[in-house]
Amino acid sequence: MACCDVKAQRRLEALAGHLQTREDRIVQLTKTPEYERFRAFQKLDAHTHHNVEGATFGKTAAECGFDGIMTINANIDLDEWPYVAEQRRLAQAQKHNKVHWCSAFTMEGFEEPGWVEKTLAGVKADIANGATGIKVWKNIGMEERRKNGEFIMIDDPLFDPVFQFLNDNGVTLVGHCGEPKNCWLPCEEMTVNNDREYFATNSKYHMYKHPEYPSYEKQIAARDNMLRRHPGLKFLGCHLGSLEWCVDTLGRTLDEFPDMSVDFAHRMCHLQHQAAQDRDRVRNFFMKYQDQLVYGTDLMFFKGDTPKKIRETCIETWFSDWEFMATDKVLSCHEVNGKYQGLALPEAVLRKIYYTNPLRWFPTLAQ
Repeated sequence: MACCDVKAQRRLEALAGHLQTREDRIVQLTKTPEYERFRAFQKLDAHTHHNVEGATFGKTAAECGFDGIMTINANIDLDEWPYVAEQRRLAQAQKHNKVHWCSAFTMEGFEEPGWVEKTLAGVKADIANGATGIKVWKNIGMEERRKNGEFIMIDDPLFDPVFQFLNDNGVTLVGHCGEPKNCWLPCEEMTVNNDREYFATNSKYHMYKHPEYPSYEKQIAARDNMLRRHPGLKFLGCHLGSLEWCVDTLGRTLDEFPDMSVDFAHRMCHLQHQAAQDRDRVRNFFMKYQDQLVYGTDLMFFKGDTPKKIRETCIETWFSDWEFMATDKVLSCHEVNGKYQGLALPEAVLRKIYYTNPLRWFPTLAQ
């Protein structure tokens, strides 16, 4: 075959791969030996949002070899998000499919007399009804304000009785505190493409354009102040603890707070970005902090999402994460410019990330 014919053939093959349907890609990857290794490995996903009727999510998790998944209730004031009570109902309806739930509390009436007592009563009731933990969201620190206009931060003393109750009873506090550091940078300086695309069209949440809001540094400092006031509190820092931009900085935080863990939810691309620059540094981070890393994806589904979309999104996300952590393949993704190599972590480390550590912070997840 002539050289030009070879090049033409390669272009056709590349075009065919590009035009391949998502369904075809799923069928192909599920036939690979690596997928079988992934499927057979004992796993939990400790960060999802199951906001839709139906059993597809839980059944797909079982198909992919997950022993359980945790859907996290969040006190989110967005149109597509149901109220916390409805999130709770949707989760509890799927308990037979090994879907567990983490609850949340409302900020309504924060400065009113009796807020602490009412909140504690709700937290206790949720735990008695099977909640695996309690979550606080980024609205604390980025949206909620006192009557005088000051932002309410996560280290506000009014939260102390609630957090102390969790500490005294060994219940994990799940914290989405702040946002990725990219949120406070101009788009052209952001490190991953999904952040650039999101903040380019969502200026309301682009803190670079809102210097009147608490800074990134203030968000992190408030979280750390809260943890120092509650030594021993089991804490899961969502989204790599909002320290996704630097594994060294994240490591120093995990050193200071041995009862803190972090999940990868919607931040795996930041680790892949760093791996593209220095794979050994990222792999060494995983090896050193293997006891404080919890697998979680931030998969979320809402009314209108079809069973087909739910299944395909789950399989693609779960297997992509597996390839990065478990193999040494040269990989690429839309979020990261350039290629990066998988970390090929030992199976003993993978077991901690996927199973042992989630159970350490959420003991009922595998029930």
